[in-house]
Amino acid sequence: MNNFILQRALCWLAQCELSFLGRARENAQAAVDQAIQAQIPQEIQKFAIKGVCSLGLYQPPLSQIVLAVKQQRWSRAGTVLGKALGQKVKIKMGAGVSTLNQKWIVVPIPTPFLRRVMRGIDHSDIIASALAKELRLPLRRALWQRFGRSQKTLNRKNRLRRLQRFGVRFGHAHSVVGKSVILVDDIRTTGATIEQASRVLLDAGAARVAAAVICLVEK
Repeated sequence: MNNFILQRALCWLAQCELSFLGRARENAQAAVDQAIQAQIPQEIQKFAIKGVCSLGLYQPPLSQIVLAVKQQRWSRAGTVLGKALGQKVKIKMGAGVSTLNQKWIVVPIPTPFLRRVMRGIDHSDIIASALAKELRLPLRRALWQRFGRSQKTLNRKNRLRRLQRFGVRFGHAHSVVGKSVILVDDIRTTGATIEQASRVLLDAGAARVAAAVICLVEK
């Protein structure tokens, strides 16, 4: 009897998520698949950047899913995005990741602590965790980020002025020494975030840094 009640309860919860929230795992997968398919390969290629792998341009519906992950805490979509991005990295790097897996690590761009508390989610961490799992690489939360104005309110010049925005977390410096790093973020706008975080990792002893982001912003 108890098992029957439990099964009915779980079924009811699943239906609530599917029909009321619309955020079941199947919904997230379908939404991400459709968003990626809606991207035009030729357009993405125009904005391709050396050393950066992405799923597409920051435009609907992909941009709407990215915003829903961090603003509405749609963590399941974040996981699906991370897995899809991992598959894209795997294709782009060929055998590089699998044959040199002892030298590669995945590092997320961290959300500042206060912003993470306010949002209730660290979207980049969720994406990076799924990417690392897809590539079978270790995830290292090696960076911290100083709280400040939202990046979307700053132009490239002001973003680059934010000195000492990133730092290596206490006790994590050894995890990046001699490693090749895949730095993960949701959106690349001007490139200042990736540039600053990469500089910190290289100064800490990383051998090289490549970036993987969900979206590129058209300039």
